[in-house]
Amino acid sequence: MTARYIEIKNSIKDAILEKKYALGDKIPSERELAAQYNVTRVTLQKAMHTLEQEGFIERVHGKGMFVSRVLQDNVFMLNNGSSSSILGFSREFQLQAKVTSRLIVAQILPAPTLVAQHLGITDKHPVHYIRRVRMINDEPVLVEDSWIDCAVIDVIENSVLETGSLYEYIEVKTSKKIKFYNSVIEADIFDDALAALLVIPAGKPMLKVTGVTKLEDGTPFNYSCSYNRADKFKVKNSWVGK
Repeated sequence: MTARYIEIKNSIKDAILEKKYALGDKIPSERELAAQYNVTRVTLQKAMHTLEQEGFIERVHGKGMFVSRVLQDNVFMLNNGSSSSILGFSREFQLQAKVTSRLIVAQILPAPTLVAQHLGITDKHPVHYIRRVRMINDEPVLVEDSWIDCAVIDVIENSVLETGSLYEYIEVKTSKKIKFYNSVIEADIFDDALAALLVIPAGKPMLKVTGVTKLEDGTPFNYSCSYNRADKFKVKNSWVGK
């Protein structure tokens, strides 16, 4: 059975695609929509958050929600939405599409110097090195490298990396939320090795994202680098002036 908030999301999305709302139009408030669909504000907010993730609406602080896209283009937003915790790839996109992973490497090795610097650990401190191809609707869309401090998570089963959510697993294991993520996004192109993993020609444009993820107590535990197909992802940043 489809969750109620997904039904509401699809209903509003269909209205946008059918041009009942035009680009830039303000849509009814959450209170009005909750009454229209006879659901709680919490359920309605989940629906609207998913629409934000898909790029169809944008919230303007103090003004409301506006239509920001009126065509279905199968492009996904990076750095989008907000939550009480950092979701990670699996949880972030699972409401929009089928999300799967293909595990390439999972091993424990001494931390490379750059990784150690970002995680605040010494060289040669043991870390999990994980490389996965992440897929949306069975199509490879990015390659992700992660270096995770073994002092924070000692064991990571392959089943978690292949079929589960790594960040959800870490939150359960540590009993802490994942709250902080700082990243740098750069333009690049795919080399032969990465292109082969995604089954695309070398030289295709890439969005390269490197970052450090921390637990709610400020402990850095993951240094990651993802190589994202630029034809599958856009970047969304929000800034509010004083």
